[in-house]
Amino acid sequence: MERQEILGAVAEALAGARARCGLSLEDAAAAAHVDLERLASAESAEDALTDRELDALAATYDCDVAAFFGGRTTPISYLFGA
Repeated sequence: MERQEILGAVAEALAGARARCGLSLEDAAAAAHVDLERLASAESAEDALTDRELDALAATYDCDVAAFFGGRTTPISYLFGA
């Protein structure tokens, strides 16, 4: 799987998890202590998030980080691009 495909899949999962929690982009960023522009960029498949940011979002959305990657462990190619 190419990096852009991974970014797209993660973007969709992040946005879906946020929507299921009923949070706006701004509220999710604030609750997870993640920069709003970074979260917006990740949800637009433009950039990868760090482990810390992913962990914080997973805690905010009450899910496991693996949920952002289709239930798999975090792909190395995603993290190396962060």
